[in-house]
Amino acid sequence: MSPQPTAPALPSWLTWWQRPFPDANTLLLPGRQSALIDSGFVGHAQETTAWARSHAGDIDLVVNTHWHSDHVGANALLQAQGAAIAAGAPEAEAIGRRDPGCCAAEYLDQPVAPYTVDIPLDDGQVLRLGDADWQVVRTPGHTPGHLALWQPEERLLVVGDALSDYDVGWVNLALDGPDAATTALSSLERLAGLAPRVLLPSHGPVPADADAALAAALRRAPRRVAAPAGAAAGSYTQLTLPTRVGG
Repeated sequence: MSPQPTAPALPSWLTWWQRPFPDANTLLLPGRQSALIDSGFVGHAQETTAWARSHAGDIDLVVNTHWHSDHVGANALLQAQGAAIAAGAPEAEAIGRRDPGCCAAEYLDQPVAPYTVDIPLDDGQVLRLGDADWQVVRTPGHTPGHLALWQPEERLLVVGDALSDYDVGWVNLALDGPDAATTALSSLERLAGLAPRVLLPSHGPVPADADAALAAALRRAPRRVAAPAGAAAGSYTQLTLPTRVGG
């Protein structure tokens, strides 16, 4: 029997925390500007914050791949401790307006403590995270403001919920419109064009073969375009972000 492939090596200057589903994985980048990418469920906010501080000290910046509640739960606590919050511009604007439905997540009946987005992110913007530069890549589909993060020297790609090692990210046509599945496919094609060495997904393990994981997602995604009724199976819970006190 041939040996099972192993996940590619990660640079020593980052710390990856694969968390049990449905909580979101967390990427920590210690350094001159210590950064956390995604912050898990609100019920685990104290755990997330303690873990991040134990590995990197004070956290300067939290970057959200998107606003679902399993990705932003510790934002408020980290912001209260001095961290700035960065997120895709469309979602940043909605959070700033306190739109009903902010931070909605399928099957997740999770509250979201109020927070403010300090840094709206646009496509192509370069962020200093830890001691390395990362490029913002807009990847709408899973949510309108979904983004990926690309580190070209190491060819690392944080993909959020655009895909994982075992599936393509779901889309919700009821909330995001009939074109969301096509938009998600276009985002996957853009990610594949970067030819990443390592994919860092928000759920599940780091894929042993980034090319194979992207190819599998690209095979599956067109079925959702062709049969959109199955693209948003199940219920979708609306979670309202309360008005921030004094904000």
